Amino acid sequence: MPIETSEIAAYRRLFDNKFKEVEELLADLPPEALTWKPFEESPWQGPSGSLGWLIAHGISSTVYLLRRAEWQIGRIEWVDISGDEGENEFGPANLDPAYMRERAKRAQEWVHSFLESLLPADLEKGQFHPVSQRPISVRLDIQHAIEHLSQHNGHAQLTRQLWALA
Repeated sequence: MPIETSEIAAYRRLFDNKFKEVEELLADLPPEALTWKPFEESPWQGPSGSLGWLIAHGISSTVYLLRRAEWQIGRIEWVDISGDEGENEFGPANLDPAYMRERAKRAQEWVHSFLESLLPADLEKGQFHPVSQRPISVRLDIQHAIEHLSQHNGHAQLTRQLWALA
């Protein structure tokens, strides 16, 4: 079976790798690990995020950025852009590793649906951000979502290592 080499297929594989990392982060994790922080204060950038916060924000921001791409294509209104759980991004359900695994699976399925709905020409579309007026594009928001999820996964991986040593 040949490897699909389109840009959209490459994005799908990158997202799948990132969601696999989320799955690995949550494997065999007790609930108390999701609220654990390696430190409360730091001379640089203040308190650390908890493992649960890092994972929840990574998932939510991925969906948010891809919904922003949907807005640029004209599929949704600006006011309809939100993360996967809206204002409940850090709600109490996110303190349950099983719930977080299901949340990640739902987000991954949504990402697949979004990417599969794109035409190559959609990647060329862009708008000016309605607040900052800086230019954004569908391609940039997809890449930003991958980069942002990667960053939070990396922080979460280090936090999980520190939690295992605590």
